[in-house]
Amino acid sequence: MSFVREVVLVGGGHTHIQTLKSFARKPPRATRVTVIVDEPQAVYSGMVPGFVSGQYRKDEIVIDVHRLSQLADTRLVEGRVIGVDSHGQKILLESGEKVAYDVASFDIGSTVAGFDVQGVQEYAVPTRPIGYLCQQIEQIMRKLSSGNDRGPINIVVVGGGAGGVELSFTLDQRFGSMGLAANVKMIEKEQELLLTFSASIRKRIYSQAKKRGISVICNSEVSRVMSDSVVLEDGTSLNFDLLIWVAGPWSQEIFKESGFSTDSRGFVLTRSTLQFEGYDNLFGVGDCATLKEAPLTPKAGVYAVRQGPYLTHNLYKWLEGGSLKSYHPQGDFLTLLNLGNGSAVGGKWGWSFEGRWVMKLKDYIDRKFVADFS
Repeated sequence: MSFVREVVLVGGGHTHIQTLKSFARKPPRATRVTVIVDEPQAVYSGMVPGFVSGQYRKDEIVIDVHRLSQLADTRLVEGRVIGVDSHGQKILLESGEKVAYDVASFDIGSTVAGFDVQGVQEYAVPTRPIGYLCQQIEQIMRKLSSGNDRGPINIVVVGGGAGGVELSFTLDQRFGSMGLAANVKMIEKEQELLLTFSASIRKRIYSQAKKRGISVICNSEVSRVMSDSVVLEDGTSLNFDLLIWVAGPWSQEIFKESGFSTDSRGFVLTRSTLQFEGYDNLFGVGDCATLKEAPLTPKAGVYAVRQGPYLTHNLYKWLEGGSLKSYHPQGDFLTLLNLGNGSAVGGKWGWSFEGRWVMKLKDYIDRKFVADFS
């Protein structure tokens, strides 16, 4: 009987679903593949703002990881991973189950920074895990829209990156489409929104925010959160009916607690081959990992998508023997920001553009990506 090696994919992110699709076409020889996920369906993050605005149904933005794993003839384990025994080569689950591996890859995304701020865990809606965000948005929409005699709905979005900007616009649009006025405020700790984006994109977003009546508060941090208000460090208090917390990515705890090399935010450090620093049989992709040679690479889904062919090639070569490929992140990428009203702002290489055609382009790209795995 031939020796069977254990391949474990932890997480159903944008990179792993590509690897699963490849494994379905060309199963790796003499292996057993196990996929470990919290949920059997993965929400495609690029379409979440569209879901919030009412452009998409929930079923249109999810990828069925369970179905993909069946097509690839892999074992699916549902559970939360709490650690890695790198010496015994086992993935540790909250249930107490231990899944053995010869080679494993992690694509588990990130959580949100600032959970240690007083009141955030009790009163804010975090944007990670993203499936939880979608559930909460649905519940809150039903709750807030049930009263017909109420005034404007106060929405505070903490975080002025791409996610915070898109959610601010799409929430404004969603409540407006329901006949409800929304008073949306964005809070950003840096001196401007979208500080890592081009000045041209920022100018367009500020212009659109002014037209829509969305307030922008920069150079401000939240000191604590009460049941119905946010208190800023300068003492300013902002009332809210809905508080969205998208204050930047932060690592889940398992990498640091398992003894792996991490960056200052706890993301596991990887080499250009996507292998963990110091471990040839562990790979990290997507938001959960930081490339040691490119540590400032943004935590954005476009990079996870680009890593798919590299991870897949490298897992095959690790199993078969052969040279691994090095992944080098692209210098820039096409930015497409959903404004919720059928239009979008886009940009690349310092140029920017906006309009309904930009949203049609975004919609085409996003739908095609999801359809490729349906």
